[in-house]
Amino acid sequence: MTTNDIYASLMLRSGRRSDTELGHPPSLGSNGAGSAHRGSCRFMSSMLQIDWASEIPRTQADNLLVIAVAKDEIDSVARRFGQGVGTALINSRFEGNAGDSFRFSTEEGGFCQVLLLGVETLDETAALRKLAFDAARAAKESGVRALILDLRGKLGDDHERVAKLVAEGLELAGYGYDRYLGEDKRGPGTLEAVTVVAEGDADLRQRGSRRGQIVAAAIAKARDLGNGPAELVTPSFLAEAASTLAGELREAGHDVRCEILDVEACESRSMGLYLAVARGSSEPAKFIHLSYRPKGPSKGRICLVGKGVTFDSGGYSIKPSDGMLQMKLDMGGAAAVIGSMHGIAHLELPYEVHVISAAAENMVSGNAYRLGDVFRASNGKTVEINNTDAEGRLTLADALVFAASLEPDLVIDFATLTGACIVALGPHICGVMTRDDALASEWLAAGERAGEDMWRLPLPKPLMAMLDSKIADLRNTGERAGGALTAGLFLEQFAEGKRWMHVDIAGPAIVDKGFGVNIEGSSGVPVASILEFLSRDLP
Repeated sequence: MTTNDIYASLMLRSGRRSDTELGHPPSLGSNGAGSAHRGSCRFMSSMLQIDWASEIPRTQADNLLVIAVAKDEIDSVARRFGQGVGTALINSRFEGNAGDSFRFSTEEGGFCQVLLLGVETLDETAALRKLAFDAARAAKESGVRALILDLRGKLGDDHERVAKLVAEGLELAGYGYDRYLGEDKRGPGTLEAVTVVAEGDADLRQRGSRRGQIVAAAIAKARDLGNGPAELVTPSFLAEAASTLAGELREAGHDVRCEILDVEACESRSMGLYLAVARGSSEPAKFIHLSYRPKGPSKGRICLVGKGVTFDSGGYSIKPSDGMLQMKLDMGGAAAVIGSMHGIAHLELPYEVHVISAAAENMVSGNAYRLGDVFRASNGKTVEINNTDAEGRLTLADALVFAASLEPDLVIDFATLTGACIVALGPHICGVMTRDDALASEWLAAGERAGEDMWRLPLPKPLMAMLDSKIADLRNTGERAGGALTAGLFLEQFAEGKRWMHVDIAGPAIVDKGFGVNIEGSSGVPVASILEFLSRDLP
């Protein structure tokens, strides 16, 4: 992400192959599981027990009953719980709008706490996830053991899909990055069980819940990688996390392997752009390649490429302090694709999938790359550096060439690439670029089904003139205007003619102010969309 991009986004946000194989990660000099310097990521370690019922079970004092209430149901709810509650409800100005809430206690069916949550419509994916999220957050904050969520009359006929979304919201409500927090600062974690009360096929509901819990766990894995400070989540740490994940998945019976290329291996592959970025740091570059093969016939070979800059100082085009603070999250693309591998394997998706990330730090040192330098990519193209803070596209370029060498049916890259994309689309929407209309349409539809917002942006060929260089094939940035588009055009030069799509996640991957099911920090976007997209046939 360039310095100009950072200024723009702040205005809005304030504004060598090694012997490493699956299950045998390199030693990173760990100081022990409790060390603040090394150790594994803290992923979501336990799941809720989620059951579905057609009637409200007998409640107890350590339960929270949450009822979704529409505007036209307020009177019936008041009658159900008696005159006292009805009067208080009217006086509270609870109108059944989204965001409205009213809490009270009752002895109906056994003493319990009751929370009414206003709902306007649950037809939209995001609204359904958010309702479940808010209910579970309230239960967690109340310190109860069990949550009963009454959604009778609110859900549609697609029982499995709806249950999946509810489970995602419930599970993500329990997420928090507390690796460095003392016990006194950790929130209550007593919620163990949820009963969702709704009509429908119980078997389909349970199957959907299980799928939703897998998706939520994949998102949590991505979030943990993103939320870890850069001193912890180095390129080596990211490589170890990928190797560990592959080992866990193989132990669970899935064909997942991990290969880590070190600097010497990358040099042998002529990854000049990637290594130029990495050379300024004392942390060595690690090129990560995870692969998954389905148990049945494969419907195609997919490469998911994630930007893995674990800290971006901007290099000699250095960022301001405010712009640098969140740059531990500049590896959000890598976090998303690595986290997605958990879901891909556990959902047993029918594609051969390769997850690729060129992990590096972009730092300032006597060995750092400079403005005006020229480097050669692994496909032979030369690039003049006119901004060292446009480093992500350089690492992605060699990663895309590597992906193309695998002869995939499709390559998708994900990157916190430009602040210009945030300027154009705001902080909640991913920018999508491809010349393939069918691919774009299916990806946007997958995002809508998953509850993650996507918007297609153009790849205007005339803007390629902005990347002209007098001494090289390209320069790495164009003018400030259209910065997200020229970044996409730059990446296209390294797709090697493969079917390709670029997704700029700079806005929603880094959360300044919580929205939907996302709290401040790493959101894990677009893990849910990736898993939804790969659950269907390619267009």
